[in-house]
Amino acid sequence: MQITPYMHAVMFAFILFTMTGCILSKNESQKQSPIQVHAEHWLNGSNVDTQLNQGLTAYLALDDAFISIASRLHLINKAQHNLDLQYYIWEDDSIGQLMLAELLKAADRGVKVRLLIDDQNGSQLDATLKQLAQHPNFEIKIFNPYTFRFRSLRMFDYVFRFNQINHRMHNKLIIADGAIAVTGGRNISREYFEASDNFQFTDMDILFYGTAVHQANQVFHQFWNNDLSYSVPQLLGNSKPGQLSKLRKYYELTALQKDQLKRRIEFAEKQVNEHLNDRPINWAKAYFVADSPEKIRGQASQDQLIYRQIFKIMGEPKQHMELVSAYFVPTRKGTDYLAKLANNKVKVRVLTNSFLANDVPLVHAFYKKYRHDLLQSGVKLYEFKPYIERNKRTWYEVVTGNVIPAKGKNASSLHAKFFDIDGMVFIGSFNFDPRSANLNSEVGLVVESDILQNQISTSLDKYLPQIAYELKLNPQGEVIWLDHRKDGTTIEYLHDPETTRFQRFSTKIVSYFPIEWMM
Repeated sequence: MQITPYMHAVMFAFILFTMTGCILSKNESQKQSPIQVHAEHWLNGSNVDTQLNQGLTAYLALDDAFISIASRLHLINKAQHNLDLQYYIWEDDSIGQLMLAELLKAADRGVKVRLLIDDQNGSQLDATLKQLAQHPNFEIKIFNPYTFRFRSLRMFDYVFRFNQINHRMHNKLIIADGAIAVTGGRNISREYFEASDNFQFTDMDILFYGTAVHQANQVFHQFWNNDLSYSVPQLLGNSKPGQLSKLRKYYELTALQKDQLKRRIEFAEKQVNEHLNDRPINWAKAYFVADSPEKIRGQASQDQLIYRQIFKIMGEPKQHMELVSAYFVPTRKGTDYLAKLANNKVKVRVLTNSFLANDVPLVHAFYKKYRHDLLQSGVKLYEFKPYIERNKRTWYEVVTGNVIPAKGKNASSLHAKFFDIDGMVFIGSFNFDPRSANLNSEVGLVVESDILQNQISTSLDKYLPQIAYELKLNPQGEVIWLDHRKDGTTIEYLHDPETTRFQRFSTKIVSYFPIEWMM
């Protein structure tokens, strides 16, 4: 066989990588002490101290994309002392840059900003992060970086460091002044806030203030001080002098900083502020739960795993369980568990993505194996439709003047992760799949609230027929999909709606691969 120049280059890169690129240098970051909480300017009222003394947490569910981005910006713009953020994905797009621009403004007015991003995000933001890291009030770290010297040659990492890089920090969290926070399913990117030209994620977050935030502070502190969190200057090097000034000028000139956008964002911030101060707000017992960063190394104890914490708090369902999970791979053990609940007269309802709505089709192959058994046991199963008609302009179209093509505006994918059990609700980053349970680190908030659970149940009752296919078994015992239309008619499908025979055949073949453990 003739060895081509390309093969020579690959072989050379392989040798170079295996000799010098596999091991990260020692982490040089200094351990930091926990921050002081400053809650005095966030929530005021005669009963706030009473609620806090009872160990309660104020909460506001954020199912609207615009209010969700406005809540984050409200925390950034009102913070006076500290801002701590950790995210799995932070894209180099208009939303990502808008958030960074606001964080820079906060740093300019003296707020200490700490930003932790998982390295799964890639190198797209490297130049910007190096510029921001020049600011004395802006610290940035990359969690579990692939390599030290060869961040762009990630195919080698997948081959030689698969076990290390397959564990990711999937956390989504922002905390202001150690007192108020937002967590949930949304990453920082256009598609999570109905601002993408290609497709929109449907998601859920929750804003919370009070007792539960103390645990959120501890979790951030654990990840920030972990040896897997590398500072940007050590990992990427320092930016050239003067680059921060250029970035600041760019943010001042960019279209996203125009007055029209600012007025719209400020209006939404006022709405959030009214919810927090002027309107009755719900208080409840709440618990911030999270995986230990030791999970990334495969060294976490059972008590340090989030799913153990969740079910220890929420307990065994006695009446009903509603589960919304973007990536739903119950495995045989999970299927038997849900079937047992249904057989014991517990009402179980599950919403996940249909094949075309799933942005990771591989996951669907390992979910579809269990559909029949779930339905046969009495579990109610729904699959999110890939197209949700949006007749009105989105907030992003209104404030920017851009027009999202109808195909991109209506293309939808479920990304939310929440479930409720007998008056208790979990909202966070945890999917009902092996990856969330065993590989990635996750976070979320458990709230003891009949009010919140009833809101979720009522919303699902109202919207499921519009946004999801209802799955059932026909008299022959075959899975069918019912598409309930607005005009009152129902269309029945005998296979995954709008899929090709090749797609169905491919997913069936893939489902036999021994890789369910990492789905």
